[in-house]
Amino acid sequence: MSAAAALAPAPAWPSLADEPAPWDAAPRGEAALAARWFAGLRAPARVEDGRSLRVRFPGVPAPGHGPDARDAVVELDGAELRGDVEFHLRASGWRAHGHHRDPAYARVVLHVVEENDGGALATLHDGGRAIALAVAPRPAVPPPAFEPPCAACARLAPPDAALERLGLERLREKASRARHWAAARGPAPVLHALALETLGGRRNREAFAAIARRLPLPALLERAPAAPAEGRTEALAAALREAARGLPLSRRGLRPAAFPERRLEALAALCARLWPDARPVWPEALADPAAAPRALRVPGIGAAAALELTVNAVLPAALGARLWPADEAIARFRALPAPAAYGQLRPLAGWLGGGGRDPFARAAALQGGLRLHDRHCARGGCGACPLSAPPPRACGIAREGGE
Repeated sequence: MSAAAALAPAPAWPSLADEPAPWDAAPRGEAALAARWFAGLRAPARVEDGRSLRVRFPGVPAPGHGPDARDAVVELDGAELRGDVEFHLRASGWRAHGHHRDPAYARVVLHVVEENDGGALATLHDGGRAIALAVAPRPAVPPPAFEPPCAACARLAPPDAALERLGLERLREKASRARHWAAARGPAPVLHALALETLGGRRNREAFAAIARRLPLPALLERAPAAPAEGRTEALAAALREAARGLPLSRRGLRPAAFPERRLEALAALCARLWPDARPVWPEALADPAAAPRALRVPGIGAAAALELTVNAVLPAALGARLWPADEAIARFRALPAPAAYGQLRPLAGWLGGGGRDPFARAAALQGGLRLHDRHCARGGCGACPLSAPPPRACGIAREGGE
């Protein structure tokens, strides 16, 4: 393999009209259509309004309620669109399933079907958007599984160092945000706000951030008497529920323990533990970086959620406010196990792993995977990311002035 070939970006995903393929008796079903989409979907397809369609990144499978693929990147007549993709056997399935009035489908940019049974030129959402409608007949044979360049490179050399480096970049970016925030408000309110965002998760992050703005930590602690008075946790929870009133909180696709009201109750218990005397200062329980995951365990916050809070709230706030030595905090970050698997990284984990190996077993690597997905995978950068260029010796390329 030449140096140019090893380092060249992978070509864009093939046009959906690149290769003809006849109808046959291949199995029907939305699952089969989705599998073809994620494999490259080389069968012929057309966009009903006449625009040409090219897929630059198919997105990642989205389990649970909501669109079938998230964070896809497509081009319509050369214009880039980023968003979600929904699959149906028939175009009428969109309205039959109630997607036209469901806010969870407001980010859909492409509706892929096998049959346009209504003859429409586009799929409509009640939010006022016209969504491109593509028809993709079934191919004669199943398409080959897609493998991005990073998968081949991972077989030549484990991506651990690169993922950790990306994870450290993400941590420093969060710490920089916290530093400016702490300069104006102090480190404890920053910790409280970041904890709210973290507990909100993907579906309720923006709403929980709004709660932090409505009820910052000093105001929250004033709502409850100092510990150990009985009922303090409930008083804090009541104040948080009041601050959340009227916000667009979602339960869709969440397990009961992650419902927003349960998360607010857990945060109230955490605030009661971290600030027992109601003073909005950096908690004594978090003076030692190694003690953070244990100090964050309260009813409603188990081991995985405590690790999430350590990575996404405690570490950025402590680093940003310079409360912990940077070397010690980074060493602790590198040593932390990953809190839990993220659905959006499941395809990437399969590509980068091998032989049952989990490339995201450490928190730093998991954060690196999130940065890789956000900066490259979900932006049509497949083949141009830091993990897609193998070490020169791995491809038999001699070093300059070497063998």
